[in-house]
Amino acid sequence: MPHRTEKIASELMGLAKGAKAKVEGVHGVFEHLMREHGEVTALLLRVKASSDPKVRAEFFPLIRQELLSHEKGEVTDVYPVFEKYAELSEFAEEHDEDAAELEERLDLVTETPYDDERWPARFVELVDLVSSHVAIEENTYFPAASKVIGREQSKEMQKGFEATKAKAKNAS
Repeated sequence: MPHRTEKIASELMGLAKGAKAKVEGVHGVFEHLMREHGEVTALLLRVKASSDPKVRAEFFPLIRQELLSHEKGEVTDVYPVFEKYAELSEFAEEHDEDAAELEERLDLVTETPYDDERWPARFVELVDLVSSHVAIEENTYFPAASKVIGREQSKEMQKGFEATKAKAKNAS
C-alpha cells in the first residue's frame, strides 16, 4: 500500500465492514468479502477526492489489481456455489453480468491517461458501479447466502477464494 495513512484508513474501513457482517450474521467468505469491500472503498474514495494525476497514478494500479483479483476469486470460488442452490442461483447470474461490466469499466479507466480531462468522470462511473455492486452483495446476496450455506462450507469457500485471489495477483 503506497502510504501508511491510506493503509490505516483502508484497514479501518475493512474492520468496520467486518464488524457489520458479524452483527448481521454474515459469516465465512461473505464476512471476508465485506472486509475487502471496505478496504478497497477507502482507496476508491481517496482517489475520487483528488484531482492530482500523481495520486491517480499511485493508487489506481493497486485499486485495479484488488478489484480484478477479488472478482476472479468470486467468479471462481463463490458464485459457482450459489448456482447449486435454487434460492441463490439468480444471484450468480446477476453477478456474472456485473463482473463483465466492471471489467469493461476498469479497462476504460485504465486506457485513459491520468492527466486526461475524461479520467475523473470515468473513475467516478467506476466508483459508482463498484458501490452499487457492493451494496447489492452486502444487503442481499451475502445475508441470503449466509442463511443457506453453512459456516463450514463458507470457510472452505474462503480458502478457495483466497488462493484464487493470490494466484490472480501474482499473475498480474
